[in-house]
Amino acid sequence: MNTVQERGTILLVDDQSEDRAQLRQLLSPEYEIVEAADGNEGIQMMETYCLQLAAVLLDVDMPGLDGFEVLQIARQKGWLRAVPVFLIAEERAEEVLERGYELGAMDILTKPFWPQVVRRRVDSMVELYRHRYELEQAVEEQTARIREQDARLRKTNKSIVETLSAAIGFRNVNSGVHVRRMRQITRLLLTDVMEHFPEYQLTEELVKRVAELSILHDIGKIGVPDAILNKSGRLTEDEYECMKSHTIYGGELAERMDFQTGEEGRQYCYEICRHHHERWDGSGYPDGLKGEEIPIWVQAVSIADAYEALVSRRVYKAAYTANEAVQMILYGECGAFNPKILESLRRISPQLVKEVAGEAEWEEKHAPFSLREEMLPPIAKPPESVTSSEEAQLLFDLEQEKYRIIAELSEDMIFTYNALFDSMEFSEKFCKVFQVPAYVNAYSKRPLSERTFYPEEYEELLKKRRGLTWAVPEMEMDLRLPLPSGSRPWFHLVIHAINDKNDRTRELGYVGKLTNINRIKKEATEWQKRANTDALTQLYNRAGAHILFEELRQESRQTPLELTVAFMDIDRFKTLNDTLGHEAGDQILTAFGHSVRRLFRPDDIVSRFGGDEFLVVMKGMGERTFAENKLGQLCRQTVKIACVDSPLEISSSIGVAFFPKDGAEFDDLLRKADKALYASKRAGRGRISFYEDQ
Repeated sequence: MNTVQERGTILLVDDQSEDRAQLRQLLSPEYEIVEAADGNEGIQMMETYCLQLAAVLLDVDMPGLDGFEVLQIARQKGWLRAVPVFLIAEERAEEVLERGYELGAMDILTKPFWPQVVRRRVDSMVELYRHRYELEQAVEEQTARIREQDARLRKTNKSIVETLSAAIGFRNVNSGVHVRRMRQITRLLLTDVMEHFPEYQLTEELVKRVAELSILHDIGKIGVPDAILNKSGRLTEDEYECMKSHTIYGGELAERMDFQTGEEGRQYCYEICRHHHERWDGSGYPDGLKGEEIPIWVQAVSIADAYEALVSRRVYKAAYTANEAVQMILYGECGAFNPKILESLRRISPQLVKEVAGEAEWEEKHAPFSLREEMLPPIAKPPESVTSSEEAQLLFDLEQEKYRIIAELSEDMIFTYNALFDSMEFSEKFCKVFQVPAYVNAYSKRPLSERTFYPEEYEELLKKRRGLTWAVPEMEMDLRLPLPSGSRPWFHLVIHAINDKNDRTRELGYVGKLTNINRIKKEATEWQKRANTDALTQLYNRAGAHILFEELRQESRQTPLELTVAFMDIDRFKTLNDTLGHEAGDQILTAFGHSVRRLFRPDDIVSRFGGDEFLVVMKGMGERTFAENKLGQLCRQTVKIACVDSPLEISSSIGVAFFPKDGAEFDDLLRKADKALYASKRAGRGRISFYEDQ
């Protein structure tokens, strides 16, 4: 099929041979000319040459079919969407203009012909249609890209949940397999229950949703120490109680999560996280639910979790085969389960063993439930004029339809810039969010306020925008933009430049989209913060302290820097904890942590390592005298806690090492500070020792 660039033929439809000859002489240097002597012949020629025609010049007054009738037929057949039609009239009468434009004519040429005017109008309109075609092609390509990007974003969102689940639930290299199997087993079980036990009123959508959420069942393990999670031997009673608490932590996390599916999705996730260790006979935890008190979808996740635990190799056991795992569950070796769901397990076991053992790519066949809302179509206004407002009206009809399709498919905020008219057009959602008009003329003459962007983001935007070429037409970046409310959420920006295919250095405009990623950014930041924060004291944990220390170490490579590394613990804390109880012990740790935090500057690192051990890294303080004076305030102090009436006198022993004098690596400095700490213990507690003295 010929493209617009290949259309080089003009059809002249006029019963006057003299007029056709004059027009042929004017236009033949640039175009191939074909002619028709009446309306019927004109229709036949348009049908024959439709894919080659660059324009049609059509006389109004002809015997038989006149120009208006020919124009109406051409409109009905859809030819006018690709080919501009000029009407030829004896005079520019108002009724001719009105009816011609109403039927779809792009311009009116009057007799006698003015050669320069005719050539200029025909050339301009042919060029305009050519550029419109290029814009349509670019829009179609961008639509495909947007679909691709949306698919990638959905896949990324899914991957983030999987990674989070794997990281906090199992922390081993096989976690990807675990995630797939949890989904597969849950789906297979619930699908069978849906088919054989209609009393549970399960639906395909619910099965799919629970299968997706099942991988978050162990999210509460974020609150369980690594030492317990990865212990190779049998857990002590206290350690087992700590491990069991992951169900409570998981439920609390689920309640705080923001689900796109609303309260229903949050409730499913809460029940899965909190109750997946409940058992049919009431012997499970944490709430001792039994029988039908346990939702059927939670029972499916429970079996999936039990199966997965059996077939996976862990630090404390070898892996069972798939058949062995199924038999162990059926015979009650993993606790009591609903007889109906065990019936389903027995039915699906051949398929389960086959699919799970082979790691069938179920994920690729079952996309996750939708996480986005529908996008409303944009409202676009045509430009005031190209040659005149009437000439441009129909020219932009198709573009408006394309923009509508883009907005519906992309579900994002779309904007398009047309360099030919220096105009910017925004989708309806863009207008609603940023409170701007749908169409802006003379856009390049409206400089953006300096307050629109953060300086560093504006510099990056300009650099990437200037770097767009025919060979590299697309850029993307994350940036913060101001809303009318005054907030500055994060957006992901994509811009695709449209260049003239005949002159690749000439930019015709661009198509862009904005995606609000503020929630994703906030969630990523929140999860990072949770992963690096001690839940009890809200200080950094060991991982968080290590990350911040490495940042300071990198900084020291540019500018010489001295650091004081102080490692401390509370003297006789175990005695206090055993005497006053765990609740009092937690309150002592919290109060001590707050005392440490208040004593140091915001940019100093204050961390709880676990138990009663704390770490402080002071920036730019490498003097021994200063360290003694500052840290000495922590050696003995009084704390008041809620569950003990009178204030408590506590002491702490502290060991100090200096960076870079005593070492440059985090673990090395910790070891040396810890050695100094034990010197303080041996010297009578409640004092400071330095590694250099050891």
